[in-house]
Amino acid sequence: MKKTLLSLMAILAFSLATLAQWTAVNSHLAVGVGVGQISVGMNNTNALWAYGIGATGLIIDTYTKSTDGGLTWTLGTFNAGTGLSQLFAIDENTCWAVMNTGTTQGLYKTTNGGTTWVKKGTAYGSGSFADAMHFFNNLDGFAIGDPLGGYFEIYTTSDGGETWTRVVTGNIPAPSSSGEYGITGDYCAFGDNVWFGTNEGRVYHSIDKGLHWTAALTSFGNAEVVAPEFTDALHGIAYRSYLNLGIEPALSITSDGGATWQDLAVGGSMYARYIIHIPGTSTYVGSAGIASTDQGVSFSYDGGQNWWVITAGGDYQATAWLDIATGWAGSSAAAKKSTGGMFIYAGDSLQAPTAKFSTPDTLIALGWTATFTNESIGNPTTFLWTFQGGTPPTSTLQTPPAITYNTSGNKNVTLAITSAFGTNTLVKTGYIHVGGVGINELNANAVSVFPNPVKDVMTIQATTNIKEIQVYNATGQVVINQTVNAKTITINTSGLTTGIYNLKAILDNGTINKKVVIQ
Repeated sequence: MKKTLLSLMAILAFSLATLAQWTAVNSHLAVGVGVGQISVGMNNTNALWAYGIGATGLIIDTYTKSTDGGLTWTLGTFNAGTGLSQLFAIDENTCWAVMNTGTTQGLYKTTNGGTTWVKKGTAYGSGSFADAMHFFNNLDGFAIGDPLGGYFEIYTTSDGGETWTRVVTGNIPAPSSSGEYGITGDYCAFGDNVWFGTNEGRVYHSIDKGLHWTAALTSFGNAEVVAPEFTDALHGIAYRSYLNLGIEPALSITSDGGATWQDLAVGGSMYARYIIHIPGTSTYVGSAGIASTDQGVSFSYDGGQNWWVITAGGDYQATAWLDIATGWAGSSAAAKKSTGGMFIYAGDSLQAPTAKFSTPDTLIALGWTATFTNESIGNPTTFLWTFQGGTPPTSTLQTPPAITYNTSGNKNVTLAITSAFGTNTLVKTGYIHVGGVGINELNANAVSVFPNPVKDVMTIQATTNIKEIQVYNATGQVVINQTVNAKTITINTSGLTTGIYNLKAILDNGTINKKVVIQ
């Protein structure tokens, strides 16, 4: 049964933009052999095991592994079993392999870094087709196989894989037809939950580590091969799996663990030959590298609704991710196999831009200024500040200049940012309270500065305790920052150039801004 319809990858010249996002390393796979799966070690995330796929799209019984987070790779082969379906990495020495062919098929384990592989238990035989496996922890795991005897051949273990017990027929919904089967490596797990897809558009789901199962038809219908990916126990997607496609227009989504599914027309470029989620996040990453079609890598941080391009074009196959900044992508890289075959992600963190800002000057006297700190995340590249009632009223700088408020009242502040991965706007309504609203500490006379203009030394005196003094130059840079804890302080200004500065006095009961002139 030919089910590993893995795609034929092209030999491409990568653009400068592509190279900037990824660092190529030698996979040591043979010329023309690509990477169809990367498994990150369950107990050691620096341990990576990956298998090869050939030019026809079939999985090759070989693997390459890394023990240093993907920087270097070592080629290996199997001494037992044939017809590789999937790898499941535990650490640098321990890995499982699912073999799917003939009487020797079954679940194989190495504990010596791949030197020898030993079959564990009696799961699967000559009439079986083993598809995938997963361990939830060091003891509990499950394995999926095609229907045998009228129901899917699924096994569980509670002793680390030494023995495997087949799940009884009453705990598994029957196949929808005699031709329904699973797909090699096609599953997703979260907590005690596990899902796998079939060639007839259905997703099977277990909430108890594979002991009991339900099944539901996705919105794609029963004529599609589907693969599930979940970010938590309830929210997930299904995509049309194992097709020679690049950019896809739709997903099937669920918010009840896979009990029901509905169509979702996606926005942006969703590369959907392989889709995987980043652990601990709601982020999906899709990749595709099919010759003469749309090629690239993209991601979604909003549950699959919208997609942003990480890299457009290029020979990218399966990816694996540790977090939003650490990932790997396979490649056939036939043109430069001595230096290629595997990529380490070197681009911006895969996250939405989020606008954030603050100021200590939320209470100021009429005619004085407020300074703002930009705390945005997500590598924004453009900024648009809007200051209601402020002078200047807008700024496109990452850190705006000091803003003067000449009318009293509560003023809004808005920051809109953009990055390569989206846009975001934050509005703080009534954020700045300008004098004239009856708050005693807003009286500028609460702080005195003398002499003003200043030559070399200035004295600052307040009616209440001064906690901190900050002095800003015309561009908004802090040139003096001093903790005080007194009502009076003398500050040396001889190191400052001539000009107008903004002095901020942070008191026990508020903040006062004053302009000072340095001569």
